[in-house]
Amino acid sequence: METSDNTPAGSPAPTSTARRSGRVTKAPEKFTPDAPAATKRKRSAEHDDEDAENESPDEGGDGDNHDDDESDTADEEPQRAKKKKSSSQAAKSKKPAAKKPKINGDATGAADANHAPRQLVSRPKKAVKIAIAEREATGLYADIFASGDSSDKVATEWYHKYQANDSAAVTDLVNCILSCAGCDQHVTEDDIRDPDNSQNRLADLQNVYAEEGITDYPLISRAKSTRSFRDLLIGFFKSLLIVLHETEVLYKESDLMENITRWIVSMSSSTLRPFRHTATTVALAMEGSLVEIAKKLDDRITKMTQQLDAEKSRKGKNKDRLSAIQKTLDEANENRTTCEDMIVEYFETVFIHRYRDIDPKIRIECVEALGTWVMQLPRYFMKPEFLRYLGWMLSDVIPQTRQEVLKQLTRILKRDAEKLGHFIDRFRPRLMEIVAKDADVSVRVASIAVVQILKDTGMLDPSEIDSVGRLIFDTELRVRRAVIDFFAGCVNDSIETKVETIGGQDVVDEIFGDDDEDDYFSPRRDWIAIKCLAELLAAYDAQLEEENQTEPPRPLDIAVEMVQAVAPETRISLASQVIYEKIEQVKNWELLAGYLLYDHSASTTSRSSKKGSSTESALRDAVAPEGSEEPILLEVLASAVRASLAPTSEADKARRRHRAEGGDNAEEAAISLASIIPRLLKKYGAEASTAVIVLRLEHCLDLDIFQQLRQDSTTYRRLLDEICTQFDRHVDRGVLTEATTALLHARKYDELEEIADAKISELWENVLNALRHFDRICELGIRTNLDVEAIAELGHILVKMSKLASISNCIEALDAEGTADGSDAPAIEILVRIVHRGKLDQVDEALDDLEDEAVSFAIKACQFYFMWQVRGLIGSVQAGTAISGRDVESLNQLRKTYEENLIGTLTSRGTNDDLRLFATGGLCDLHVIFATLKQVVDQQASSGGQNYTILRPLLEPIRGDLTPELIEIYDAAERAYAKCLKRTLNEPADDEDPLDDDQLSDDEEENDGELTEAEKKAKELKAEKALCELAGKFVLAILAKMVDQTGDHAGKLKKRMSRNQNKLGANLKETLAFLDEGRVVERLREGGAAGKKKKPASKGKGKQPVKGKQAISEEIVVADDEDSDQEEEGGGGGQQGQKRRVEEVEDDDEVEVEEGTVEDLRRRELLDEDHQNENDPIEDDSDLGGGQMDEDESVLGD
Repeated sequence: METSDNTPAGSPAPTSTARRSGRVTKAPEKFTPDAPAATKRKRSAEHDDEDAENESPDEGGDGDNHDDDESDTADEEPQRAKKKKSSSQAAKSKKPAAKKPKINGDATGAADANHAPRQLVSRPKKAVKIAIAEREATGLYADIFASGDSSDKVATEWYHKYQANDSAAVTDLVNCILSCAGCDQHVTEDDIRDPDNSQNRLADLQNVYAEEGITDYPLISRAKSTRSFRDLLIGFFKSLLIVLHETEVLYKESDLMENITRWIVSMSSSTLRPFRHTATTVALAMEGSLVEIAKKLDDRITKMTQQLDAEKSRKGKNKDRLSAIQKTLDEANENRTTCEDMIVEYFETVFIHRYRDIDPKIRIECVEALGTWVMQLPRYFMKPEFLRYLGWMLSDVIPQTRQEVLKQLTRILKRDAEKLGHFIDRFRPRLMEIVAKDADVSVRVASIAVVQILKDTGMLDPSEIDSVGRLIFDTELRVRRAVIDFFAGCVNDSIETKVETIGGQDVVDEIFGDDDEDDYFSPRRDWIAIKCLAELLAAYDAQLEEENQTEPPRPLDIAVEMVQAVAPETRISLASQVIYEKIEQVKNWELLAGYLLYDHSASTTSRSSKKGSSTESALRDAVAPEGSEEPILLEVLASAVRASLAPTSEADKARRRHRAEGGDNAEEAAISLASIIPRLLKKYGAEASTAVIVLRLEHCLDLDIFQQLRQDSTTYRRLLDEICTQFDRHVDRGVLTEATTALLHARKYDELEEIADAKISELWENVLNALRHFDRICELGIRTNLDVEAIAELGHILVKMSKLASISNCIEALDAEGTADGSDAPAIEILVRIVHRGKLDQVDEALDDLEDEAVSFAIKACQFYFMWQVRGLIGSVQAGTAISGRDVESLNQLRKTYEENLIGTLTSRGTNDDLRLFATGGLCDLHVIFATLKQVVDQQASSGGQNYTILRPLLEPIRGDLTPELIEIYDAAERAYAKCLKRTLNEPADDEDPLDDDQLSDDEEENDGELTEAEKKAKELKAEKALCELAGKFVLAILAKMVDQTGDHAGKLKKRMSRNQNKLGANLKETLAFLDEGRVVERLREGGAAGKKKKPASKGKGKQPVKGKQAISEEIVVADDEDSDQEEEGGGGGQQGQKRRVEEVEDDDEVEVEEGTVEDLRRRELLDEDHQNENDPIEDDSDLGGGQMDEDESVLGD
């Protein structure tokens, strides 16, 4: 515990810092406690540099550690000694201040400690005890917390006790503060009468307290009995100061406040957190009360001054009255001076040390207190020397502290922003940095409120307004919702500017006249707001696009499903979600549609025609969309429609019901949207980027309406016609994906399925004719026999076939033989031949990507074909119907050819390119698809049904000699991802093949030095997805017993995949966890149990199956590499070990536990899973960094 805190450092603001108390300033003999001392934490050099830049010339070193500033203390001591009562004390005070010993570190090491890392002292853990508010306490502590009396009454009673026996009352007060800190040791009246020994006495109490190992104290206790503890404590000391003020003891008996202050200040600099925190809370409460008193004195002085001036202005002056008023005014001025001296003393001795305390709770309390003082006494505290502490705390490491600073700044700026120009200019860059880049979302949200005030008062530059407005595109929903008011204000400002450009509001009213509420397709006033919104969104989007330029994904990446063809959300759609909630013009999506469908090109005609009015021409020019504004408004329209027609919250549902009662019901909205979409497609369907957005509108339609209202089926038929037109017209992957989704949406409803199937049949006819045209002119099974344009056109046809095959049963379309000469084979055979184009013989950079893209789409179409075939066979087996042997033989021959072509594709490539990985996954998928048929056939045979042995040829696994190739593919994918993560993989086991030189050289040749951070992250994510998807395919094939089961290489693939299971992230770890068949059985069993209705817990039963969270948690645990290796060496691996684990799981379904234990209560669902043991320590608020308390922890600022 430090003793130097008794002497305050230089004041930042007041002109006179001498104390009125006249207390002794001679430093008492220092006492060094036996407890080990901790090195004091100093501000880093970086922070010191920042403070130096922010400090004005007269600010000196207030930003540094005041207790260690010996020169400031020495210079101030003679100044404080001028008002001492005792002449001898004054004589002593004129001597130079002695060098103060450092209890928490010697003076010679203080400088080095500023830059040296903090060393934590290792010590054995002590027994945990909890100090709570004493319920059976007596004296003042009991009066405050147990009597139930108000703070004013308790303070008045203490005052009467003080009048009767001052020493006993002060003793009771100090003991009350000690009890509030959780200390059961108290001081005596002799200690109170000897204030010079207060430091030593507190050191003794601190040692005793530290030895007890208390980790909790009432101010931070979570016990229900202490929830109002802080309020009662603060309320009492505020009331106490008010009572002393009203009785004038505060001004007439300075020894009282000096004694109380001595004990509180000494405790506030203690190395023990309970002492320091409690004393700081009390000191801040007392200063807050002094601020209120100063405010009252200011009001009294103002009134008395007015009375004095009024009395002097009268003709017949009453000298006695003037004399009485002057005397009262002088007394009030003296009292205010005394009060301000006390405010300064508490600020210098407590606040300037504790505002950067190591405990964030203390720092937060200091920030809250300073904000309150500024609000209550702006005359004194609204000065740079006080406000700068709020600015400095904007850089606090704890988010809660920064958030509290922003909260206080919001209060202050709402009232006095115009008076704080210097502060705002000084710390505005830091505020803008927090708004844009702070790591904590809550802090960013709070900072937006501050910036909003600055914008309203005109204190932001245009560039700063734009930087905040761009947050409407932020990825965090809370940030977007917080900034929507700011953004809406920018839109309103733009509207005002636009109206002035047109000619003023009168001109606008004259041109538009009265708006027709139901006519959304004619010009109206709201179009000005829509235009301004589009301009602002387009400008911000262009700025972000320029800052974060990204290349579009490769078509091949989309083809092999490495990247989605359509992004689920864009910047504009994210922004539109919150814009819809705030801007009225966006809520009315029909208004947006009318603006987009209007022919704004008429303004050009009006400009060239003499008949056109110049005003109308200017108006149309002002509201006509330009550049990228129309695509942006289309995305806003799509988001508005989705929010309007698909409500998710109860409030939205209630709003929708209310709208339906008013006549604008869902049926009318759906019919209106269905009629608008074709018109939008005709206008914007030529461009793929806009067609994608318009097609997305169909997903919002409630097709139940068209199913119920048969007379409106023609409306939906026209919509499907336009969707199919877009499918035929475009080759863009996004357009085809959205059109496919729309057709799938239609087939979900029985009444509309027939209409959709008719349209799909027409689409099939078109693509099959195009495919057969290629089949007639060339051999589609040979690679590189087509030029760039031809192979690209073939890829367009195949992507459409793969999309159509995913919508409905494609067997009939693909099995039908051709009627044209030169192409009479079924389409599925043509697709299988195209897969053979994946075999790579010679590299051709101009054609390879296009060839691989076409092959990948052919693989997709074939996969869907086999899925539909297996689905039909499963239905026949389950129904017990006969299956044609010729059909099975034909299907098996087709499957073998397709499999050989896939194997040729993946084995012909030396590196893991996109198509090799995709073909490998396709091979596994093919066998997994037929494995589902095997399960049904085996189940039918075991139940005594028909034995479908005719289907056995379809159920063959992947041949065993392909396992080394699959291991090589997995090994390359694993090494590629490990290189992105810069992690070292485990060495192969003795019985595994070592890495060859070619593989190692491939890794060394690649260089990522020229990639940006975003590109490196994208490469890492792509490598992780490729590895995890490949691992997932292998895991499914292994579990289905379709690979790694027979031959000389049986079990090697599984063992190779498990080698680095724990080294490459949680995604791969959890994927490979399914290789443990025992865990698969457990998860399947739990999945079935979760679907059943829970039975009530039976009383008295201690034998219950384990379920709930605990079982899931146990499954997720994966053994370390060493444990896995030991299990493999000890015979725990392989199929036998897995079977043994499955048997153990089945045998250990129910485990006996003792009745009444925690496990028994948990199994009977009478105890929460997160239940803590009774003996577990209660942890402090970890989010504030105030965890386990060390007895000699460092005190930041001391």
